Amino acid sequence: MTVLLVLALFVVFMSIDWVLERRRAGRPAVVAIPAEMRMPAMVAATAGAEPVFVAGYELPDGLHYHRGHTWARVVAPDVVAIGVDDFARRLTGRADAVKVPEVGTVLRQGARSFSFAHDGRTAELVSPVAGEIVEVNAALEKQPSLATDDPYGRGWICKVRSSELATNLRNLLSGNLARRWTEDAREQLELRLMALSGSVLQDGGEPAPDFADHLKPEEWKSLSVNFLLGEE
Repeated sequence: MTVLLVLALFVVFMSIDWVLERRRAGRPAVVAIPAEMRMPAMVAATAGAEPVFVAGYELPDGLHYHRGHTWARVVAPDVVAIGVDDFARRLTGRADAVKVPEVGTVLRQGARSFSFAHDGRTAELVSPVAGEIVEVNAALEKQPSLATDDPYGRGWICKVRSSELATNLRNLLSGNLARRWTEDAREQLELRLMALSGSVLQDGGEPAPDFADHLKPEEWKSLSVNFLLGEE
């Protein structure tokens, strides 16, 4: 064990000495990272970041949220990746199938654009932006549950190119507005669940993690339409 510690310290000191020599020579100390070890831009943007929770729901910063509980993340000057938020995935239940329009389809902001199937039920969701689909997440074909298991990461739905992206994003929520909206959504959901079936609420009034599975089909449909399609 002592020998290993000595060797480890030797390696550390040698590395520090190398970096200092590079700096003294006026050259930056750069270590090349093999391509296979580099993270995709979408993953790298959130890797290592502490999860942000609002009213019990994960709500990462840096995203733009639609009131229908979908999000947009800018990945290029005129392209966004879109997916569903934590609130939507809990309401829909774990996705058994994901139906997404093919590449080239033009979406309208706030219009029904894709759907999740769970236990024989289908939930329709809206696009947070208007534009043309330029890529569909191929991983969802083999593993649709990614859309709800990892909604902010590998479970993204598709990428959309928008010619009016700045205008579209201004119509969405972020920062404090997104946080207040999430708090309001939770309060509305709890009130509706109390009226429908108190058995899906835990002690303290919070919805059970699998509350969607315990609702009657008509109850679940009413909630999904109201929250996911932004209807009053």
